[in-house]
Amino acid sequence: MKLFDWIKKKKEPQQPTEENSSVTESNTINTESQTTTTQNETQQQDTQQKTETVQQEKLQQSKTKQQEHDAAIRLYSCRKNTDIISSVFEKAFSEEYKKLDFVNNAEFVLTLKDDTFLKIRIITNKKETTAQAYGMANFFSKSPIKNQVLKENILQQMKLFNCIISIQFTLNSDEKRTNNIIKNVYSAAKALTAFVLVPTMEVFHYDGRLLIDTQGQSAFDTFHPIASADFLEKELKPTEADMERKKKSIEILKSKKIPYLEELRSAVFDAETTLQTKEEIIKRLIATYATAIQAEVYISGKYDNPEQKMKEQIALLEEKYHVLNSFSVKEKEYIDNPPIKETKIFNSYAWRYECCAIFLWALSLLDLKEPNQICEAVELGNVIWNHNFDSLSKAAKLRSKEEILTLQDLTLRYNWACVDARINNKTIDALDFGVIYERHYALNWLLKVDGVTDWDAVTTTT
Repeated sequence: MKLFDWIKKKKEPQQPTEENSSVTESNTINTESQTTTTQNETQQQDTQQKTETVQQEKLQQSKTKQQEHDAAIRLYSCRKNTDIISSVFEKAFSEEYKKLDFVNNAEFVLTLKDDTFLKIRIITNKKETTAQAYGMANFFSKSPIKNQVLKENILQQMKLFNCIISIQFTLNSDEKRTNNIIKNVYSAAKALTAFVLVPTMEVFHYDGRLLIDTQGQSAFDTFHPIASADFLEKELKPTEADMERKKKSIEILKSKKIPYLEELRSAVFDAETTLQTKEEIIKRLIATYATAIQAEVYISGKYDNPEQKMKEQIALLEEKYHVLNSFSVKEKEYIDNPPIKETKIFNSYAWRYECCAIFLWALSLLDLKEPNQICEAVELGNVIWNHNFDSLSKAAKLRSKEEILTLQDLTLRYNWACVDARINNKTIDALDFGVIYERHYALNWLLKVDGVTDWDAVTTTT
């Protein structure tokens, strides 16, 4: 879907009917017929000409007014620094705007060269933004998108929004003007890493592609929630160790010729980090492993009765690790009700083997492959099936917080590069996008980034 299509969906203003025009003309004729016959012919012609001119002007004004209607667009973003918003709009509209006037700290008016204007209001009140963000997620949760993983990630993105920019302006029949306004709004959205909600209740990515609409359409096959860099700002100041960790990550990125964002802050600092316990990691490892096994059992085609095979696998994992008590809410629903007709959901869970590799690495029981190589499920199984909870706990040695923080920081920057490449339809030979996303997810859970301990609520913002 093209990003301007929503304008065409707006109802065309009703034009004056021929019947109404005829009535007006008839009234004029009747008025003229009442003019006394003593008036000279020249005066009659002047009066008629003036009357027709006035009528034409009124008709033209009526047409113009009917062709104009108010429009409203909203940008939704994740940011703390709102000071740059006005300057972003000035830059986006640099060729079209005449002046910018502040109404207050949260509202300004951008006057265009044709003397029309945009009213722009910035909403950052937590209560209001949270209500709107969750309201949007609830509204689009009813969208009939078949790809449930895609849908869940889009809804998760919506719940991250903490800054809303309301843009009000008037649409008229000048198509070039309208297209310029919309183009410039998207330019501002891109600079602010903001998503665009248009009046027809469609949400667009800042690159112009449709993210989701009420009909279940999307230009995306996969989508990972993201946030702008300043969303990661912390009250805490980075220590020397934090800055050194970031420096080393960037050196690795440079050596591999992987794009990076210098301004991207660490997602978590040493001083605020609390690692998951060894016991919790093992529980999470086994639950995640079970979901990946189910995906493999159902999509591999190796088993005539995948349901029975999974019952056997779960029974064995329950005997060894008491796995039934470890599933998250979403995992339990997935395990109990395999989405047989939703292959993409199985595919997404199959990638969870990569999370298992991170957990086993954190427990010093596995070495990680290069970030462009998929892990070997057999290697994971050799560790897991040859232990039970007690023996695995004894064999495991939890890596230091510094080791895990170092890998998390590097993976955060890998993931930024993946997201940037995906947006720009590029590839990075040194990275497998799926591997990096799963590693990032698992590492954020291990370090309780943003205080999140619920496996279903982990985010991978970059």
